[in-house]
Amino acid sequence: MTLDPVIAWSLRIGLSFLFAAAALHKVSDRQRFEATVKAYELVPSTWAHALARLLPVAELGIGAGLVTPGVRRPAVIAGCLLLVTYTVAIAVSLARGRRHIDCGCFGGRARVPLSGALVARNAVLMAVSSALLLPIGARDLVWVDAITVGATVGALSLLWATAGRLSITGPALRDVGGAR
Repeated sequence: MTLDPVIAWSLRIGLSFLFAAAALHKVSDRQRFEATVKAYELVPSTWAHALARLLPVAELGIGAGLVTPGVRRPAVIAGCLLLVTYTVAIAVSLARGRRHIDCGCFGGRARVPLSGALVARNAVLMAVSSALLLPIGARDLVWVDAITVGATVGALSLLWATAGRLSITGPALRDVGGAR
């Protein structure tokens, strides 16, 4: 099985934006993100500072690597491993009954408590990322392919933003009795 180059480029660019946005969210409020890392209680609190600095750098590196020839495959593997790490952290915290922790996924004032939906979301992202490990079919790209990639990345970005907004407002609605 091979992956069409248009699909591969769409996934690479989309995931690159995703990792870059995640990194920017984390560095926009470093203190809050460090507090989030500590709240998970999965590493000694003395490591939280370094980890809170390292994760955004890793995400930026992965984002850049996904669109850089020669390092795409290692970037895909690193991205999958980072997603596995995040998913395990969420799953372990959920198993401990620690749903109140902010996931650390979104920046600003948005607080998203841990849930099974975040585990499912990360599983989808891992599957999409893993698809980039398939061989890419050889064909010449034409001008319409660039439009298709741009439209696909735009549509995926809008879907991601919508899902992110729903993950923020959904719990808030439940708190005021709006969603059941």
